[in-house]
Amino acid sequence: TGNYQMSAKLQIVSFVLGVFFTLTIVYVIRKRKLSPVYSILWLFLSIFLLSVPLFEDFYVYLSRNYFGFFAEHIIYITVIGFLLLYILFLSSRIVRINDETRQLISYTSILEKKIRDIENKLFEHLNE
Repeated sequence: TGNYQMSAKLQIVSFVLGVFFTLTIVYVIRKRKLSPVYSILWLFLSIFLLSVPLFEDFYVYLSRNYFGFFAEHIIYITVIGFLLLYILFLSSRIVRINDETRQLISYTSILEKKIRDIENKLFEHLNE
C-alpha cells in the first residue's frame, strides 16, 4: 500500500474519537437526552471512526482504487459528509417545528377570539 498508508497518529486519533463518541452517546442515551434518530446517526459516525484502524487496508483499497485519493481523505470526506447529512436532518426538523409553531399560533388566536366572544356574551348577559 506504500504512500497510501494512513499515519499511525491518524489511526490513533480516529480510534480515540470513536471511543469518546461511543461512550458519550451511550451516556446520553441512558440519560434519555437524545432522540433515537440522532443516536443512530452519531453511532454510525463513532463506528466508522472505530473501524478506521481495524479496517485500514479496506479503506486504503477503496480510496486508491475507487476514489483516487489518499486514504486519510476518506476520513475527512466521511466526517464532512456526516456533518452535512446531520445539518440536513436538523434543517428538516427546524422546518417542521416552524410549521407546527405557525399552526399553534393560528389555533391560539382562534381560541383567544372564542374566549373574547364568550367574555363579551357573558358581560352582556350580566349587564341585562
